[in-house]
Amino acid sequence: MKLMAIVREEILPGDQSIIVEFHSDENKRHYELHCTFDPYQKGIRKWDTWEFKTRLESEIFIDPKTDHKSYFTHLFCDEATEVNSPYIKQKKSASI
Repeated sequence: MKLMAIVREEILPGDQSIIVEFHSDENKRHYELHCTFDPYQKGIRKWDTWEFKTRLESEIFIDPKTDHKSYFTHLFCDEATEVNSPYIKQKKSASI
């Protein structure tokens, strides 16, 4: 699925995940999005808006003592396309 989000935390070299806020989230929560590519090398920066091709992966943890199951859902991103960046100045049309 493709989701649009704003990057909410700085990305450093070697990071394999980013913290984002999805446009459709009315509660404005932050989510960790694991990347299958290097987000720093791709040029993703804090405050940028990107469209992310995401998928969900589930992890089940079973407590060996109680056999109680805990479920964890992870968000993964395989592709990203920049939508808007405050770091790039918009070209103004020249008036004649």
